[in-house]
Amino acid sequence: MKTRWQEGNEQREMTSPLSLVISAFARVEDVRHTLTPQLSTEDNALLLIDLGKGHNALGATALAQVYRQLGDKPADVRDVAQLKGFYDAMQALVAARKLLAWHDRSDGGLLVTLAEMAFAGHCGVQVDIAALGDDHLAALFNEELGGVIQVRAEDRDAVEALLAQYGLADCVHYLGQALAGDRFVITANDQTVIQRKPHYAACLVGGNDLADAASARQSAMC
Repeated sequence: MKTRWQEGNEQREMTSPLSLVISAFARVEDVRHTLTPQLSTEDNALLLIDLGKGHNALGATALAQVYRQLGDKPADVRDVAQLKGFYDAMQALVAARKLLAWHDRSDGGLLVTLAEMAFAGHCGVQVDIAALGDDHLAALFNEELGGVIQVRAEDRDAVEALLAQYGLADCVHYLGQALAGDRFVITANDQTVIQRKPHYAACLVGGNDLADAASARQSAMC
């Protein structure tokens, strides 16, 4: 969209930003059951619902941006039926009061998802990503569709069974748990991949200049 006008003998033009902004509204039946990323340190389990189905594409990700690359394989909707099943399953889990917290996987990938949940809960996490493939960088930083849910440890089997009913059995991976304290630990088959305090991860996330990225995205030259 652009606007053109005449100013004296000069033709002027203003191009609108290229970012799409959509506002949507829906009725909330009971705000007490609204989910947030805030982790609980009660006996719990963290589950990744990977709608990317192991593709782990890194094209056009925040990681690619950091390395000044674009990549050639971006995240995509791998299975429309599973995407719908994910939405329906989440509604069923909310109705059954089985979820303690949840956060989508988006900018920054799984690492940022877990870090933001730890920030919100003022706690640590201990997870293992061996089931997500041998490429730990791709497993942690891909921005495929999906999210992390936190459930009570005693509810884990019931939650996984419900997700299977909605066609998501092959998308669910047990990661680990949230813990009291400030340890942010990611392992793969008991080998340490990352061991930091959550505030260190915050510095890594904050170090990626999102303002510059937004400016470049909205530039009419791009």
